[in-house]
Amino acid sequence: MSASSLQTARLDAQARANRSLSRTPVVKLPPKPAAKPVPKKPAPKKPAPLPRIVGLSRSQVANAWAVVAEGHRMGISKRGQIIAMATALQESNLLNYTHAVDHDSLGIFQQRPSSGWGSPSQIERPTYAAHAFYRVLVQYRGSWGCLTCAAQMVQRSAFPGAYAQHEHFATTIVTILNRRF
Repeated sequence: MSASSLQTARLDAQARANRSLSRTPVVKLPPKPAAKPVPKKPAPKKPAPLPRIVGLSRSQVANAWAVVAEGHRMGISKRGQIIAMATALQESNLLNYTHAVDHDSLGIFQQRPSSGWGSPSQIERPTYAAHAFYRVLVQYRGSWGCLTCAAQMVQRSAFPGAYAQHEHFATTIVTILNRRF
């Protein structure tokens, strides 16, 4: 085979090889934009610390807050919250009793499981106790002008006149705590 025929054979083989390859045109893609950082969700706001109320410990203020917050959540007026607060002040001085003091009375409202207020573990939760108190209190809305009358209708206390002595302090507590809303 001569050099020219060898060259021709090589070119033919190369042409056949090139045709058998499927080729796609090279397309230049535009550069990808730099990835934007995903903004972080802001951390949920921590509620402001509970205020100090002269005459009450931190745990008493926390229990008072449970009464006011539950009243607010249920749409109970400030007057209804004052009745509840005066009742809790009389019944427990806003201390959450987890052991029965009188018969089987528990919690901040001294509610009795045997009287249908709930289980002991429920009554010992201030929010639950407040909800249970308000649930009955709203049935006597017409008596809210008389704190003693309204509290007595809910609690059925042996000392109904004792609630009124707490009205002023209860009003102060409810007013201070309602500023958080």
